Amino acid sequence: MSVKKTFFGKMADGTGVDLYTITNKSGASVSLMTLGGGIQSLRVPDRNGVFSDVVLGFDEPQPYINGDLGFQGLLVGRFANRIRDAKFQIDGVEYRLPANQGTWTLHGGGRFSYTLWDVVDASESSVVFKKFSPDMEDGFPGNFTLTVKYTFTDDNVLRLEYSVLSDKKTVANPTNHAYFNLSGKSVGTIENHFLKINADSFTETDESQLPTGKLGEIKNTMMDFGKMHRIGDRIDEPFRAIIDGIGYDNNYCLRKSGREFAEAAVLYDEESGRQLEVYTDLPGIQLYCGGWLAKSGNPGKGDSKVTFRRGIALETQFYPDSVHFPDSFPFEYVMPNKAFKTVTEFRFSVK
Repeated sequence: MSVKKTFFGKMADGTGVDLYTITNKSGASVSLMTLGGGIQSLRVPDRNGVFSDVVLGFDEPQPYINGDLGFQGLLVGRFANRIRDAKFQIDGVEYRLPANQGTWTLHGGGRFSYTLWDVVDASESSVVFKKFSPDMEDGFPGNFTLTVKYTFTDDNVLRLEYSVLSDKKTVANPTNHAYFNLSGKSVGTIENHFLKINADSFTETDESQLPTGKLGEIKNTMMDFGKMHRIGDRIDEPFRAIIDGIGYDNNYCLRKSGREFAEAAVLYDEESGRQLEVYTDLPGIQLYCGGWLAKSGNPGKGDSKVTFRRGIALETQFYPDSVHFPDSFPFEYVMPNKAFKTVTEFRFSVK
């Protein structure tokens, strides 16, 4: 195992961005960038031992901060997903946030994803990123520090350990926004990938895809991935929680007990044989298939493009807008000077 630091490129203001690449004994590797603490590349073998990059992204830093390009590979904080009306309350005190998506807040306003993170430790198999946010930055209470430790093993497991500390009662919902395409090819959508999600219900949403506070059953609907099948089988089928032409962008309520660390989803590409298992201790996972991305024209790595349905994001999380449903959705506040922790693993293998 080894970690190598290299220069990735410059931001528009001349600030440099570094890459930290962890390579295991088989030659598989993950490259992590100081911009957004993000996953810039992840190279794993197919069933014939051929290595390919299985995450979407870019060859230079600047496209990563373009809000129209979908938070490619970036860490998200303080609170992932949507917050209705860009505000919430804690103990009767209202906090107002950036309305960066319509009238609501998306991914905490984007600050954590679009700025540089500090690297506070690096070993043969891990890199630790840290981001500090002062009290009331973007409207969130508490002097808030998010630390994320990435570990890449010889068994091709990428483990993300999140740790939050705050000096005030606050909220946290960190995640990573990588888009996976296990084919490793520069063309083609993820519609032929097979997917299983261990869930019986999803969070019902309104016309703006904001949670209503109710859960809906998925069995025998186009949302049902209880048994593995192709993503494209029913992606364009009309359904109340799906916006026409976009496809899946929904939170699944995982079938597990509390903060149990368990399998959430399995993604499989039949042609390459690559398989990804997602494990988490959080109660939800957002399935997003890149339906909001432009159908042409976006940049990418080499001759690849970051476009419509080119990749699938599997974002482990508390349910969207849990700050408005803390008593009915599974949710935890971050308490003063008490560490909040969560773990997600992406386990790669071949069939």
